[in-house]
Amino acid sequence: MSISASPASAPATVSPRARRPPPPRRALPAPLARLLLLAVALGASAIACHLLSHELTDDSYAFLDWGRDLRHGIFPPQLESRTFHPIPILTGALLSLLGSSGPSVTVFLAVAGLVLLAVAAWQVSVLVGLAQPAPAFAALLIVTSPMLVAISFGAYINLPFAVLEMWALVWELRGRSRPAWALLVIAGLVRPEGWAFLLSYGALEWWRAGRPLFSRRLLAIVVLTAGPMTAWLSLEWRLFGSPLYSFTNTTTPAGTVATSASLHGLWSTLEFCLALPILVASALGVVVVLRTCPRRMAWTLLGATGVAALTVAFLAKSKFNVPDRHFSAFVSFLCVLAAAGATAPAQWLAHRRPRGRARDRRRRLGLGLAGCALVVALAASTARQKLEFDFDVFRLQAVTGAQLDAAIDRIRPRVDVRDAAPAAVEAAGAVVDSELVYDLRIPYGVVVSAPTPQTKLLVEPSRKTWSRLFHRGLTDRHVVSVPHRWTIVTGGTWPVYSPQVGRPVQLGR
Repeated sequence: MSISASPASAPATVSPRARRPPPPRRALPAPLARLLLLAVALGASAIACHLLSHELTDDSYAFLDWGRDLRHGIFPPQLESRTFHPIPILTGALLSLLGSSGPSVTVFLAVAGLVLLAVAAWQVSVLVGLAQPAPAFAALLIVTSPMLVAISFGAYINLPFAVLEMWALVWELRGRSRPAWALLVIAGLVRPEGWAFLLSYGALEWWRAGRPLFSRRLLAIVVLTAGPMTAWLSLEWRLFGSPLYSFTNTTTPAGTVATSASLHGLWSTLEFCLALPILVASALGVVVVLRTCPRRMAWTLLGATGVAALTVAFLAKSKFNVPDRHFSAFVSFLCVLAAAGATAPAQWLAHRRPRGRARDRRRRLGLGLAGCALVVALAASTARQKLEFDFDVFRLQAVTGAQLDAAIDRIRPRVDVRDAAPAAVEAAGAVVDSELVYDLRIPYGVVVSAPTPQTKLLVEPSRKTWSRLFHRGLTDRHVVSVPHRWTIVTGGTWPVYSPQVGRPVQLGR
């Protein structure tokens, strides 16, 4: 007796196409993801600082000096044509606790900030709806921009300012206003350009709230918008006798306005920050974002870019010197737009067929990579030359800076800095005043750049060292003649002289 299996009892065969899709990958919890991001940024910074030359800028040395003085209850009555910055000075107070390691740690954190800025640019690109490879290309443009790289390896405060503004945009695009407000408030205490972003965001939040005239929401918006500006101006009033001290103390005198105060000068500076092909791609990116991205996302990104451009124009028209580092936030937003422009065909294809077949996705990726490759090919030579020049300068600064640090270490046991008098030390030639202040561990006003009757110590480079720095355009000061009967305290690449012979040099009153 045979039993034949009926079709119903036969084992069913499952087509590969009918198989159950794999379960979606679980995202990391937000706190763990942020810790991982921070670890990656710090690790990348450690590698970069080990492989590439870097040197803390004179402005950031000044923040370390002022922060250290602040910890000791001292604040300089004048800032020598520098702008007052609350958060950088408070940060300098903390980093100065590290002593001789403070400058290196400051640069290390700034380079980590460059990595965070690249990640933020990637996030903004994704959130506004740009398909790959635009997000990856935006991050690449960030870490290869000669200006952004230079200000990170020199630890200018413009770099953390750009990081704060870009991450504030990330949180706004995610619909999280509280983190966005927090970052904008901090940025408003880092650089005064942050006030423009606060005012713009406050107006946007007021409009979204229904334009109330009397409400708690309006009061909160006013406090958040005007708080950093009010605190900043109040501190300047209390410390320097004028709420506009920085504004009046750092503007260029009449008749000596820098070329950056003209549109042509601003364009030349912008071309130095980003190569012309990238700027052209960013202009095309404006059209791409408006045509392919959700309206709210598009206008938020373009609005932030517009505010950054207006801050630069305002500084120029206010007779401020506007070096390339003041373009940090503007250039960061332009990198996102340039990525959109470089991948324009891919973005339009993704907009027309958001759920296309695998062939469409491959075609879209290929078009995007081709556009990125074209922009890179056109801009690579210029960017490479600028980066090579910047790191040659950093290499020279790092070598000569280490030599100066070694010279000061040799003389420090022979110098009594207790109750050091103002103008007791003269920094001549190519000596950076703020670096010498930090190395000698003395209050900021003790070092001056011109001889006075109170001068008891003269620090200057050797003729060979000065020549190397002068011909690289790293100093506009000259070596001075050593006064008669002054004796040498230490020689080498950074000689130090004093009128006091045979005893520790007394810098006190």
